[in-house]
Amino acid sequence: MIRTVGKKNKNGEAGSALVEFALASVLILTVLFGIIDMGRALFAYDWVSNAARTGTRYAMVRGTSCSPVLSGCEAGPPIGARTSDIQTYLNSNADGIDTSKITLTASCDVGASVFQPLPCTPGQAVIVKVTYTFSFISPLIHGTWDMKSSSVRVVSQ
Repeated sequence: MIRTVGKKNKNGEAGSALVEFALASVLILTVLFGIIDMGRALFAYDWVSNAARTGTRYAMVRGTSCSPVLSGCEAGPPIGARTSDIQTYLNSNADGIDTSKITLTASCDVGASVFQPLPCTPGQAVIVKVTYTFSFISPLIHGTWDMKSSSVRVVSQ
């Protein structure tokens, strides 16, 4: 059957293609945005995991001699990496991450479940915990996901 523009469809199917397109588009776009959201979540999860390891390495290497001239630490005498130094370092490497949603805690393990603030002395373990609150943009998944990671390393210098 040949359809011509401007003539009424005799089978009563006028507009059915538009309805089918609308239903298929909703389904396809929902799946597409779900995939994008899961990709964003995977990226953020990987960043949080790596951020804890990077933060402990930063504190471990700088130990008791963190110099603002050489490593970008806070101004003043070289007294070791502080929590604010680690936070600044991680924020500078947070491409695609909302830095206002990052929570960082860092401490030194003195032993016997006793912890002290940074800087750590050589031989002590530095513990860095990173939490990131991820927000979904997909309308099907409401809410947030608190991603957490921690890392422990021994201060070398």
